[in-house]
Amino acid sequence: LEGVSPFKILSENITKALWQRLIDYLDSTDFSKYKGVIILHGSDTLAYTSSIIANAFYDKSIVLVASDKPIEHPQSNARSNFDDAISHILDGRGGVYVSYNGIKKGNRISSADINDEFRTVANAPKPTGKKKISNKNVLIIRPYVSIDTSCYSLDGVDEVLIEMYHSATVPDSVKEFAGNLSIPYHFVTHKESADYETAQDISNIIFGTTIENAYAMTILE
Repeated sequence: LEGVSPFKILSENITKALWQRLIDYLDSTDFSKYKGVIILHGSDTLAYTSSIIANAFYDKSIVLVASDKPIEHPQSNARSNFDDAISHILDGRGGVYVSYNGIKKGNRISSADINDEFRTVANAPKPTGKKKISNKNVLIIRPYVSIDTSCYSLDGVDEVLIEMYHSATVPDSVKEFAGNLSIPYHFVTHKESADYETAQDISNIIFGTTIENAYAMTILE
């Protein structure tokens, strides 16, 4: 094992500039010297970073590792997650994965739920292979009951991503809001299709992915 630290930061404070620093560091790494790379990461933004790395380095062997508690806590899963990452790499399987209570595809996980678990979707769009983080300012909208879209300021916004309810539907007011946008927008659903009648008139849908992966694909250029 060879340990390096391009930077240290709490994961909730990650930025696009730091993502670019991580990408550049990995891009300068001679992967032929290693069986794989492990990235130690906080759990809060793990799904976002794993999506970025999975798109940029889909052809490399990389595993991101997080834990539910500090490593010194007797009930922490940090050691077992790290051990699983080592075993996965030694098995010789390429690609970008996350080790957290099991091995998961890096571009298929959503942010942790109330039980501190990372759920996965069945598929994901083809990785972009792009390694440049754009300056694109993306607004992510998550629908909720009685959402008032007039509260959103679009000043400086370059693109809008709208997460759909679990059935691949959104309120009528959100559909109307999107239809009136003068900037690019996409609806995002983990479903492979939008089957309800109320969704038949919705266009610009990115199917079969998480909002985190959709965001990663949008800002990479």
